[in-house]
Amino acid sequence: MFAKLSWRLILILGSAGLIAYLTFQYLNSLQQTTAVVVSDRTIAEQTEITEEMLTTVNVEASAVETLLPNRVQDPESVIGAITRQEIESGKPVLLDPEQIVFPEDAAEYVTASGNIDSSEFIPDEMRLYTLALSPQAAVDNSLQKGDHVDVVYTAEDGQGEFYSRMLIQFAEVYEVESYNEDSLADLAKDSTVQHVTLLVNPQEVVALGNAVENGSLSLALNPSNGESIDLEIIRESTLES
Repeated sequence: MFAKLSWRLILILGSAGLIAYLTFQYLNSLQQTTAVVVSDRTIAEQTEITEEMLTTVNVEASAVETLLPNRVQDPESVIGAITRQEIESGKPVLLDPEQIVFPEDAAEYVTASGNIDSSEFIPDEMRLYTLALSPQAAVDNSLQKGDHVDVVYTAEDGQGEFYSRMLIQFAEVYEVESYNEDSLADLAKDSTVQHVTLLVNPQEVVALGNAVENGSLSLALNPSNGESIDLEIIRESTLES
């Protein structure tokens, strides 16, 4: 009888001890923190990361292990890296090839003069095509790098009737020519031409080249997430009816 009670007592005490130990380990893990490197300011894409752009914060270790497995803990490991995409202020810097060019590979993205070579960031399957457009055709010169636009083609058919059709949807604006407002003060805005460079695929390059030679192009800002819409050709006679 005494022996049976002793074993039960040992089992109860052992279980209680195990529960207490596991509870302690869990609570202790909640208190443990780990370093995470975040941006101290918004870092634009295609920018070399320097020490002053980074700061280190301490966060709960158990959460960050799950949410940020590719986090950076030591700023030195990403100094000299080049951003592939913008990193907002306060956001973690990641050991992610989609976010940064790693420091050991950065030299391949820098020209002999020490500048970052933007062409290295263009995907192999894409091309750059530049259009010279009036303000009316370039969304009143309000476009910015990273915007997306639809390209509308307008031309005259064999019967002398003008028509318009959608040529490209959701093309990325890769670069926009900027103006010095002071230098343009004496010029009529409608007479200025702005160069807008689009990131397009080879087939779209051919379409744009043909369109430039045979008609005119205009851009429309596309704020969607890239959805394509089937559109009909609009003819001059359609608008008059």
